[in-house]
Amino acid sequence: MSPLHRPGRTRRTRRTRATTALGLALALALAGCSGGDDGAAGGDAASGSPDAGLTPVRLQLQWFTQAQFAGYFAAVDQGYYEDEGLDVEIVEGGVDIVPQTELANDAVDYAIAWVPKALASREQGAGITDVAQIFQRSGTLQVSFKEAGITSAADLAGKDVGNWGFGNEFELFAGMTEAGLDPATDVTLVQQQFDMNALLSGEIDAAQAMTYNEYAQVL
Repeated sequence: MSPLHRPGRTRRTRRTRATTALGLALALALAGCSGGDDGAAGGDAASGSPDAGLTPVRLQLQWFTQAQFAGYFAAVDQGYYEDEGLDVEIVEGGVDIVPQTELANDAVDYAIAWVPKALASREQGAGITDVAQIFQRSGTLQVSFKEAGITSAADLAGKDVGNWGFGNEFELFAGMTEAGLDPATDVTLVQQQFDMNALLSGEIDAAQAMTYNEYAQVL
């Protein structure tokens, strides 16, 4: 997961101060992502009242408010951003929100997205750049029940494999390709809802899940 920024959009002092303050929050985000509790405030946005002299910054989340974003909310709550002269508004994501697009369209100043999604947007011409790396490795998993006999990407051959789409499939496809499988012919891809019901009901053999969310639900 990476906070993204659009170069050249900053107003005078915004670039240096915003990047510094966001950097301070990254250590908090690392701790927050490892926890099991949901993020602090839940709503359309979280921000203190703008104070004189503070630079407004809008940060777009890549999904609804939850534990993966806890560090950003903690930074707002504990005054890390304010100490750096920033008034940070956290904008909640959702099913129909593409953070990279919101950033590229100047709707926000920073956005959070998985690296493969950001790379795909850059290939399509979006003028955005990665300013920090939060996760040391991806939080995306493919999970299945033991009786399915799936212990590696190669074992997905001939299986019904769920994925969410919307750019979340890139890592799955890369893993299958590395294992010598063609995602278009060697597996049956199933559009998975944003829950684990299809796996639990036996409709699919493997389902996409995040370490901090759906995997915990299944367990």
